[in-house]
Amino acid sequence: MDYQHVVVTFTTDSKQLARTMAAEIAGPEFACCAQIEGPIRRVLHWHGNTLASEQWRMEIEATPECADTLIAHLTARHGGEVHDLMVTDNVRHLVGETVDSR
Repeated sequence: MDYQHVVVTFTTDSKQLARTMAAEIAGPEFACCAQIEGPIRRVLHWHGNTLASEQWRMEIEATPECADTLIAHLTARHGGEVHDLMVTDNVRHLVGETVDSR
């Protein structure tokens, strides 16, 4: 199996920021595509309180070579507005492939 992609996932509390970020990274510099999901409901326990807010989740598919540059861009440009930043590697792109369901 050939796994040649990573998925960078994060949330933000701003729909407009998610759209802005998607437009910034959809160019040739990052060689990736972005999907925006939301709104989703984020519930967390923080300093003795339960908090809830609307969030938008972005999933960005990129090549491993672009991942570090992408993360540096997201954190430099948007810093504290990027929540729950995760990178999942070894993602297989299944477009046009048959999956054996055995």
